[in-house]
Amino acid sequence: MNFWFYFILFFFPLTGGTLGLIIRTEKTQYLKLFLAFSGAFLFSITAVSIIPEVYSANTAWPVGYFILAGFFLQIIIDQFSKGVEHGHLHHHQHDKSPYGIFIALSLHAFLEGMAAGGETFSESVQSSFVFGIALHEIPAAFALITILRASGVRKQFLYTWLVVYSLMTIAGSLLSQLAITISADVSNYMVYMVAVVIGVFLHISTTILFENTDNHRFSRLKLVAVIIGVLIALLSTWVH
Repeated sequence: MNFWFYFILFFFPLTGGTLGLIIRTEKTQYLKLFLAFSGAFLFSITAVSIIPEVYSANTAWPVGYFILAGFFLQIIIDQFSKGVEHGHLHHHQHDKSPYGIFIALSLHAFLEGMAAGGETFSESVQSSFVFGIALHEIPAAFALITILRASGVRKQFLYTWLVVYSLMTIAGSLLSQLAITISADVSNYMVYMVAVVIGVFLHISTTILFENTDNHRFSRLKLVAVIIGVLIALLSTWVH
């Protein structure tokens, strides 16, 4: 990956976490709108760009099984992250043991970084893939820092937790690239890691779109956010 990919993978969650440090926890209505936008974007690029590219690869095993595994892996991760990466925030703001949430979210980000670092895609799809990861890390980092702050973690330590979390996707990417450097055969198996992350994406994006709504109905603003997310995803595909 190039420098700019690494930059946005670090800068986007850092920005989300910084907003979590300065925005009052009750002012989260805009977070829901951004979640709707990011969920629509993530689902759209997965359906239009990432899934077709993975299925077009010459693989020894059917990638659909790995997509299914990723979907259910995210369900397991949710048991520890409490679903904060897709908008479940208020029920956990006063959790006195938030470090399980931190570990689960970090694992989630690390796996996404491993998939991004595998260089499985063409350059155009790689751009959309990396941007999709970085985009949904903004609300995830926001929610994580909000919970850590509400749990009584000292502010000076919050910055440390934020930087560590922001480095997780980069760490996963570097590990993949190191493994490929050591053994070129590893690159033949990275498509399966991407398939697992596709399953994760599908779980997160659909949960954001259909669970993080009032009475399972979109407000007008959320509908606008969803439409914008879909249009930007399609536009990025058409431009490439």
